[in-house]
Amino acid sequence: MNSFQTPSESMDQPANREFTQTLFLSVSDDLFGIWHKQGYWQPLNPAWEKVLGWTEEELRSHASWELIHPDDRDSTIAHFTSAEAVEYEYRMRHHDGSYRWLAWKLIPGDDGRLYGVGQDITETKHTEAKLQERIEFEQLITSLSDQFIQLSSDGIDEADGIDEAIQHTLEKIGEFCECDRTYMALFSEDAATASIIQEWVAPGVSSIQPQWHDFPTASYPWGMAKLRNLEAIQISHRSDLPPEANSLKQAMELTGAKSVTIVPIAQGNHLIGYLGCSAVNAEKTWSDDNLSLLQIIGGIFANALSRQQAKFQLRESERRFRAVFNQTFQLSSLLTLEGDVIADNQTAMDFCQLDSSQVLGYPFWQLKCWTISAETQQQLKTAIAETATGKTIRYEADILAPDQSVITIDFSLKPLRKENGEIELLIAEGRDISDRKQAEAKLQAAMEDLEQRVEERTHELKQANEQLQAEILQHQQTEAELRNSEQQFRRVFDEAPIGMTLADLTDRYIRVNRAFYSMLGYTQSEVMALSFQDITHSDELTLEIPYMQQLIRGEIDSFQLEKRYIKKNNDLVWVNLTLIALRDKRGDVLYTLAMIEDITERKQAMEALRQSEARYRAIVEDQTELICRFKADGTFTFVNDAYCHYFNQPRSELIGYRFKPQIPDIDQEFVNQQFKTLSVEQPIVTYEHRVILPDNKIRWQQWTERVMFDNQGNIVEFQGVGRDITPLKKAEAEIIKALEKERELSELRSSFVSLVSHEFRTPLTAILSSSELLERYSKKLTDEKKKAHYQRIQIAVSRMKQLLDDVLTIGKAEAGKLTFKPASMDLIGFCQDIVDTRQMSISQQHSIKFVSHGDCRNVQMDEKLLQHILNNLISNAIKHSPQGSEVKVELTCEGESAIFHIQDQGIGIPPEDIKKLFSSFQRASNVGTIQGTGLGLAIVKKSVDLHGGLITIESEVGKGTTFTIILPLQSMAE
Repeated sequence: MNSFQTPSESMDQPANREFTQTLFLSVSDDLFGIWHKQGYWQPLNPAWEKVLGWTEEELRSHASWELIHPDDRDSTIAHFTSAEAVEYEYRMRHHDGSYRWLAWKLIPGDDGRLYGVGQDITETKHTEAKLQERIEFEQLITSLSDQFIQLSSDGIDEADGIDEAIQHTLEKIGEFCECDRTYMALFSEDAATASIIQEWVAPGVSSIQPQWHDFPTASYPWGMAKLRNLEAIQISHRSDLPPEANSLKQAMELTGAKSVTIVPIAQGNHLIGYLGCSAVNAEKTWSDDNLSLLQIIGGIFANALSRQQAKFQLRESERRFRAVFNQTFQLSSLLTLEGDVIADNQTAMDFCQLDSSQVLGYPFWQLKCWTISAETQQQLKTAIAETATGKTIRYEADILAPDQSVITIDFSLKPLRKENGEIELLIAEGRDISDRKQAEAKLQAAMEDLEQRVEERTHELKQANEQLQAEILQHQQTEAELRNSEQQFRRVFDEAPIGMTLADLTDRYIRVNRAFYSMLGYTQSEVMALSFQDITHSDELTLEIPYMQQLIRGEIDSFQLEKRYIKKNNDLVWVNLTLIALRDKRGDVLYTLAMIEDITERKQAMEALRQSEARYRAIVEDQTELICRFKADGTFTFVNDAYCHYFNQPRSELIGYRFKPQIPDIDQEFVNQQFKTLSVEQPIVTYEHRVILPDNKIRWQQWTERVMFDNQGNIVEFQGVGRDITPLKKAEAEIIKALEKERELSELRSSFVSLVSHEFRTPLTAILSSSELLERYSKKLTDEKKKAHYQRIQIAVSRMKQLLDDVLTIGKAEAGKLTFKPASMDLIGFCQDIVDTRQMSISQQHSIKFVSHGDCRNVQMDEKLLQHILNNLISNAIKHSPQGSEVKVELTCEGESAIFHIQDQGIGIPPEDIKKLFSSFQRASNVGTIQGTGLGLAIVKKSVDLHGGLITIESEVGKGTTFTIILPLQSMAE
């Protein structure tokens, strides 16, 4: 019988131990290795190939440290040679070229070999790295947040503190994100421009902050759309940008950025700027942590800037309150809800003759001025208690003055509330009304006496009063119209782009506008204290005073001259002065109206042109002249150095040869004709022509040719003396251009002066005449004649109002200040309202027919500008058409356009006048006595242009005119 063996006995057998060991090593995921003293592997288990991808044969063909990461090799060799058991980690190269982290336990054997057990810890290392990166990220956020929180808690509100913190933060962001440039930019209030206000750059990277100041945001529509939606922009490669972001791509190329990430900075939903990172040296893929960091820092920056702005506004509010509080003439005190004094204004302190230590902190009713009686103090306590509940208390109180006299004050108590409505403080105010109370007592006594006498005459005056009331009502209506007219005149006067003054015959200014005193560098009050002699250059006084004398004598109504004013800083300013006399009904001068245009720049330009011409002439006159002699067949017999240099030809190739400079064909014929004029009787001719030099430049030359004859009258030789006159020609062209510009300015100025002196004077004369008649002969005039005069005034005022509106509108248009604000509107209803209004104003003199086609209900146009267009065109059609005729207004909406036709049966427009009608102060030559200023169609053209539309005219004299206007249905503001 076989004997039984226990498992331990079986395992003790050598064959069994080897089998069990081999089986264990083959199934284990741990690495087992035995190393020879020279570092070569002994047999290895299969886990090596699973972890590192190498077969056992491949591994054993290398020394073990050949596959160890170079940075870990020295320390690993030290561990291999250690006589003690060790645990350590190192990186070993995988078969695919990557490195894996391994953790080892090594034990040296008695046989000289090294035994080790290892594990793959690569994933653990990656997890640790990510965890460390997250810890560093959170630590960075915490430290930066603490820095800005510390600014607030320490009370640091200066800009330097915020700026220093932002600069430090940008540096930390750059280091964490491993980028080369970080920056913060803020938008202007209207977001039209942006500026980089803070920037950090890595060493060797150039700054972009100076170049990116006030750059237009409209140039980057794609990026701005993202930021306005509070979206981040992440670009790892420029090629990732879509076509619509081409401008951003160009900006990246300009700044050298290969990759960028940008996040918006917003206060609530209001975009105020952006925060950006750029990779300059190499492209970068941005991680989620990079984006999260920028977004968090953007929020921190927004809060810091908001706090800074709030603190500034709070200081300004407190400063303004203190200024008003201390400078008011009333006695003012700030009280707690219990009635204790916490502040007195300077007026109160001066009245009480106390200092702050005797007032602040004391109950208000215990101040000496309130101790006149216990009843007065109790009334004050009660008022304070009621005000603390939210009521406003006001009453008259007697108090003690410092000299123990009693004065009466108008006293009030009001609650001051916080933004949430909670009552925070009380404000007490008092005003001395003692004089008024005494006056009231005297007045009451006088009134009682007067009432008796008034009662006796009341019946007698009743009838006269009723008649007077009617006249007063009419007079008030006239005054209202006059005031409205004066307001319109003041608007034109004050807002005129040129200087305007109104003066009396003592040469003192009654009114000056901003353009005038700003031109001279004075304030308005300073100029009003001067006369025109004080600010006029002495040389011009002798010219201007005779004109003034002629004006006063009635020999002229206006004059114009150029003169120099002396500015406040003693500089001189050249002006073009137009002065108009405003006379009364008898023709006597009441005032003088002056219009002053600053022509200093024009004078300087003319002087510069004169000097330029002089310089050019000097250059030409001093120029070495070109001299040559040649035979009748064109062979040169002499040329000077200047000639050779000018045409870049050596003398050896000219003398004895024919040389003909290249002359444009149009000039060559002229030169030939000049040579034909030479004769024995006229041997000299001078002419100018252009020449094309060897470098293809075209220059102007002036030549004087002389022909020499022998005794028989045969041509012997020609002599030419020439010079380059190109600079002179250029100077002449500049002078002609400047003179043409001056002529245009003179015509426009004359038109404006004529408009002011004629169109304003006529209605003003009518108003003055009618108002004087009403004032002097009111009792003698019948009601019908009074009504006629009132209507005359109203018509004149209406005409002036329209004229002033037109002048203001065209002035804004010329200055580029005529605004374009399209809004949604029902175009058919809008046109119908205008037609109905015009029809009611003209009664049955004309009929206006309005027709429409298509859907015109929801369009985008500027109502105010459209009113200018339609009112002016319909008004012109009515004004230039015979009574009883029809004016047709047709509206058609098709496609993307609205088409207006305004057709009349009037006098028509001569063809030669059509081109100039849209210019200011231009009218058709056949209008005769029909009133008009020549501004209406200019306003229409400006309004159509702002809509991006088109206007055309079809007209035939004697048959009528049709204006066609085409406007886009959906106009958008620029």
